[in-house]
Amino acid sequence: MPLMVELKYEYFINTWPGRVKLAELVTALLCMMCAAPAYYDTQHWFLLVVVLAFYICLGTTFFSLYYLCLAEPLNKFTVNWFMAEFWFTAGTTFFYFTAFLAQLVDFGPYEDEEWQYWIDAQIAAGVFGLFNDVFYAIGSYLLYLDWQANPTGEMAAPAPPPA
Repeated sequence: MPLMVELKYEYFINTWPGRVKLAELVTALLCMMCAAPAYYDTQHWFLLVVVLAFYICLGTTFFSLYYLCLAEPLNKFTVNWFMAEFWFTAGTTFFYFTAFLAQLVDFGPYEDEEWQYWIDAQIAAGVFGLFNDVFYAIGSYLLYLDWQANPTGEMAAPAPPPA
């Protein structure tokens, strides 16, 4: 029996957690564009945090795809997705904090006339990392509220059809 996947883009348009996830994805792309390529240790750490949060299967991309089209097939497994996403987002918030702080502390006081545009790009990456840390903190809070409202993580039963 083939698996039917339906795109549910309404989650990203009509809900605050969906909007926060879109902001996380866009800001992560800006972080990667400004910080790459990495030459120093702090840049390596910063890009490692951004890329792992963005690309890994248990990252923002997976949970975005989960809400976009994989909710029904994956809910057949007995996994509490609220709890998994909450702990991922909370951990990513902490790691983004360390990464943007290292990036700004390392490149903030640095000046060089020949390479100032590159230094400014690193500072911009740190600022975008700060914004993304705030977005992940907001996402963690919203996920915590959802998790506390539904501790088992199970989807509510659909409403019966009107008679």
